[in-house]
Amino acid sequence: MKHRGISGVALMAAVALLATAPAQAGVSRVDGGIEFTFDHPSAGSVSLAGDFNSWNMNAEPLTQDEDGVWRVVVDLGPGEYGYKFVVNGSEWVADPENPRVVGDFGNSGITINDDGDLVSEEDADPISNTSVNSRVQLNGWYRATYDWQASVPSDPRWRLNRPAHEFYIAVNPTVTSMASGNATVRLSTGAGDIKEISADIYSGHLTLEGGLFSVTGFYNEERLQYDNPLETVGHIDLDGTIPEEHIPFGRGAQGIMIDTEFWDFTLDAAYANIYDYYIMNDPSVYDNTGTDLLAARLKRTVGPVTLGATYTSRRDGWWIGFEGTNTSPHIDEYLASGPDSLSSWFELSNTETWIGFDADIPVVSDLLYAKAEYSLYSYDSLFDVANKAKIEGEDYSNGAIDVPVGNMDGWAATGVLESSPLPYLDLRLQVTKAAIDSMSPGEQYVAFGSPYWLAIPEGEFTEVTGTSSPLSVNVFGQAPERDELEFKFDADFGFGIFDAGFEYDRADFEWRYHEEVEGSFGSFDTWKERISRLSVTGGADVAERIRVGFATELLSGYYDVDYLKDASRLETILTADVGFWQDWNVLLDIRSISYTDIPRLAQSTPDSIHFDDDGFLAPYVALVYSPRENIEVRVGYGVDPTNYVDTPVEGRGDGRGRWLSNYLWNHSDHDVLDAEKALADAKTIGVMAVITF
Repeated sequence: MKHRGISGVALMAAVALLATAPAQAGVSRVDGGIEFTFDHPSAGSVSLAGDFNSWNMNAEPLTQDEDGVWRVVVDLGPGEYGYKFVVNGSEWVADPENPRVVGDFGNSGITINDDGDLVSEEDADPISNTSVNSRVQLNGWYRATYDWQASVPSDPRWRLNRPAHEFYIAVNPTVTSMASGNATVRLSTGAGDIKEISADIYSGHLTLEGGLFSVTGFYNEERLQYDNPLETVGHIDLDGTIPEEHIPFGRGAQGIMIDTEFWDFTLDAAYANIYDYYIMNDPSVYDNTGTDLLAARLKRTVGPVTLGATYTSRRDGWWIGFEGTNTSPHIDEYLASGPDSLSSWFELSNTETWIGFDADIPVVSDLLYAKAEYSLYSYDSLFDVANKAKIEGEDYSNGAIDVPVGNMDGWAATGVLESSPLPYLDLRLQVTKAAIDSMSPGEQYVAFGSPYWLAIPEGEFTEVTGTSSPLSVNVFGQAPERDELEFKFDADFGFGIFDAGFEYDRADFEWRYHEEVEGSFGSFDTWKERISRLSVTGGADVAERIRVGFATELLSGYYDVDYLKDASRLETILTADVGFWQDWNVLLDIRSISYTDIPRLAQSTPDSIHFDDDGFLAPYVALVYSPRENIEVRVGYGVDPTNYVDTPVEGRGDGRGRWLSNYLWNHSDHDVLDAEKALADAKTIGVMAVITF
């Protein structure tokens, strides 16, 4: 038997679903009564049965129009009615576009008032779009991408990269009004043999609601964002976008959320395991990081003021082997002084905790609002479990230990002012101050990434989570004392066909080390740095199918040291979306970026740092054909600014940033200017086709 590849299987499945599942239906008031519509082009017959015709499947036959939509108008008086469509004389189907379900048989329901108008179900979504079940909704998408590249490293020829095919299908059951969920399965081509297929549960959730509580278990879904001013949960910023793309917490995580109300309080609590901490990096490296999130937010409104308290804790747990090259003075001291002389693997536990209190105050009703939060911060690092610390029967097993590694304490405070002085103008000002104490002599900061404060690794633990794991963690010295001040101002304007945004951010850092630090920039015991960001965006719908836009960002770094110059980056993106004929559009996305006084560390020594200025242009142009809202074919030249890897169906606007990150990942001896030059020189022709259903 001949086996089809993923592209054939996925495309056939997508077409079958599109052909068999009704794509659209609905109810509306028209002249003569209430019109019922049902989009099912392949049906042989459709009729309407309900309370109004004693459920007679032959009483109200529908007529199919030239677009394949079945229609019928029924004169109905005020009241409540249940109904279903009968397809091909035997299939009883609830209205996929009507979210209201009545009775014990999953019938669709409508209410008509005394004026003959339909009473709308506000904020309700359809719970079914398939004849399979009146409480199940099926949707998803199939995507195929093909890229031809030339002048890639070591190969000047045009070559076709391995095509990528992805097929997502989501099942959304609404069991009752108190139980609903989602499960999305993904099939995709692998990196090995051309017939290789990988399958996984891409995302999902289950929500149970009853009484005072709502409980949701989730997997890899963006769904958690606390509204405390410090935003200790949520808002992950993706690199490479102007302005940054924000996504709520949940991607690369799985856990449970509980929401409840009692005594005029609202409580939102969450526990989650972050299995893929850096979701935009290589998943083969940043997988199973073992980070747990425990968070809770309590709020109550007292008069015009809303008071809140937030607890957030992130705990990293990594098993590290000490049978090979890994060494630690803390473990050496423990093994030398303690009874646990047989243990060779230890879990390193790093815990960061915030406990904050906040208030939301309407200063001038409907005009000016103020928010403020004060939060205590702590960091605690220790080896807390050993693999042979406890005897169970005749064997050793994991047991609790207490080997301190490092500890820090501090605080953070933020204040926010928000105002809408005009209907088309929104203003926001935020100021945040933080102060963190330093570690004591002999303590260490250990993390699988690099801390945002300037630090040079002193070593590395390589056997992490397993001897064959590619994950490694860096060992730094004593963390410095840190003072930080951050200022943000945002303005958003929208009037008529125009919209614009303005953002200015400034962050001042001062880090004081106990002893002189030797690094790539030389020796220092105090480091002062100021990062400024100015972003201006705008756009206009100049015609019905023509939109133009621009975005520019100036990012500057200022350093209070003699041997390092002030560096800056100016990036500008011009865009246009022009519909020129029926279902055809042209997309333009031109990116220009220039760097000033960028240190070239790969070409320098601490005694002689080399600085460069350079500029690059990376255009992208695409022809887009979209005959229906759920179908798009795009042919483009240049690196696509939209990234489609492991994203929602519309992708994410960090395609160039992802390209640069991958380049630096694969060329460890190159720096950012090398990556920018490679992006500007990249010759890429891409074809992307997607079908959603």
